[in-house]
Amino acid sequence: MELNDYLDAERRRILGAASPERREQMARAEQSRSVYRAWNAVCGGTREGEHVTGLRYLPDTNELLVYLDAPSWTQEMTMLREIIRARMEREGVMLSGFRFKTSREGYPRKSHAPVARPGTNTPAGASPKTSVVGTAPGAHAPAPSLVPLTPEEDAALDAAVAPISDDRLAQALKKAMKASAEWKKTQNPSTGD
Repeated sequence: MELNDYLDAERRRILGAASPERREQMARAEQSRSVYRAWNAVCGGTREGEHVTGLRYLPDTNELLVYLDAPSWTQEMTMLREIIRARMEREGVMLSGFRFKTSREGYPRKSHAPVARPGTNTPAGASPKTSVVGTAPGAHAPAPSLVPLTPEEDAALDAAVAPISDDRLAQALKKAMKASAEWKKTQNPSTGD
């Protein structure tokens, strides 16, 4: 017997032994799973999705209740609701609509992200742009203190931008190169890279 055949038979056995109320509960659970899967396919990993603090599928009205971390994001998502609904339909989920609400002030984001790496505000395996695990919505992580460049490294930057005749462009490029070098030194203090 193949795995799919076994799973189908087991599903029929479980559903056959369940009461009508229990079967209805299982059907709602399967439907909510597909709604959450579609939401993650559409909004997971997006700029908008980063501001979601909670989701709840409302099977009675066939709506998705979405909690956001700031009123501005609640408004933004309200404006995007039809686009999101159309994209979720492409994922196979037909919703009657959305309800967008702002989480209460200071509500901690529930994150499934790994715990922060020791000595940093960045979760292990995540980019530095990812919000800090456990910070309140709307709060910004403190900027890491950068390791300053040595006078020799600063002189090397001056030499690198010296051939540029436009002073404003040269200073902007030096500023960007300096910020990059300081950030790299902060990330790898032992190597100085």
